[in-house]
Amino acid sequence: MGFPKLSFFEKKKTLLLCHVGADIDSLAAAAAVYFSFKNKTGKQIGIPEHLNSEAKVLAERISIPFTINPPLTEFDCIICLDFSTNDMAGRLSDQLKNFRGASYVIDHHEKIASPLVKKCAASMLDAKAASTTELVYGLLEKSGISPGKNAAAAIACGIIADSAGFVVATPRTFEVMAKTMKKSGKQFIQLVELFEVETDISEKVAKLKAARRSKIYNSNDFLVVTSKVGAFESSAASVLVRLGADVAFAGATDEKGLMLISGRCKNTFIDKTGFSLVKDVFSELGKYIEGEGGGHPAAAAFNGKGDAVAALKKCVELTNVALGRKFGKLSPIKEYS
Repeated sequence: MGFPKLSFFEKKKTLLLCHVGADIDSLAAAAAVYFSFKNKTGKQIGIPEHLNSEAKVLAERISIPFTINPPLTEFDCIICLDFSTNDMAGRLSDQLKNFRGASYVIDHHEKIASPLVKKCAASMLDAKAASTTELVYGLLEKSGISPGKNAAAAIACGIIADSAGFVVATPRTFEVMAKTMKKSGKQFIQLVELFEVETDISEKVAKLKAARRSKIYNSNDFLVVTSKVGAFESSAASVLVRLGADVAFAGATDEKGLMLISGRCKNTFIDKTGFSLVKDVFSELGKYIEGEGGGHPAAAAFNGKGDAVAALKKCVELTNVALGRKFGKLSPIKEYS
C-alpha cells in the first residue's frame, strides 16, 4: 500500500507524533501536515517528553500547537514524523509498540527494518531527502494541497535546519525550498530568524565538559573520540568532530537508566571508508545493549537502557571492527592517555 493522501486522515483522530526531544525538522514536518488539514478536529501534534530550544522558539513564532506526552489510545491513527524506531518515542515508546490503531511513518533517515516500520500500515522513507519536511511537501503535492504561509514556512525551516545550511542537499531540496520560500512570503534570513536562538550557557558548558572528559582512540589511523556527558549529546559529539575527531560518540544515562548515544562523523572520513554510523555501529549495538538506533551515515543516535560508559566503549569496538572489515585487516585499538 502506498502512503495515503492527506484526505484519508481528515475524518480520523490523527496524532502527528514527533520524536523525543523534537528538533526543527520533526516539529516542522508535523506542523506542515497539521496546518494543511481542512478539518483540524481530532488532529494533534504530540511530543514525547520535551522539544529542543530551537523547536520551542519556532512553535512560538508561527503558533504551532502541541501536546507533551499525549495518551496514544485517544487516536485512530498515528503518523510518526522524522523517526522510524519505537525507542525514538521516548517514554511513549511502549504505548507506540502496543498501539492498536494504524501507524504510519515519514522519515528521511537511513532505512532500517525496525519493528515500527514492519508494523506500520504505510511508510514514506527516503534517505536521499535532506529533511522530513521535504518528504511532507511531496505528500502535500500528492494530496493536491498547496501549503499555506505557515505550512510553507515550516517546511522551509525544516530544510534549512536538517540540510545544515544546504551542505546536504539535492536538486529536489532546492526545488522545494524555492517553492516554499516563495509561498511563505519570507526572505531566507527571515526564515532563519524563526528558529534562531542564542546558545544557552548550559549547552556551552556541556560542550566544554565533553572536550575535557573525552577519551581518544586510534583505529586504523583514524581518531575515534568518546565522551560521557549529562545532556546535549548531539552538540557534544558535533563539537568533538570540529575539534579533530574523525568519529565521535557522546552519551548520557538519566536517573531512570534511559540512555542516549549520539554519533557524528566527518564527511571526508565517510568518503574514504564508506562507513555508516547506522549500519556499522548503532544497528550492531542493539545486539549487545537493549535499544534501537537510527539516523544518517554521518549523524545518528541510539536510544536504549543501560550504562553510557559501557555503550561508548562498545561503539569504539564496533567502529574498529567495521574499519577492519573495510580495510581487510583488524588493527588493535590504541588509546591516548
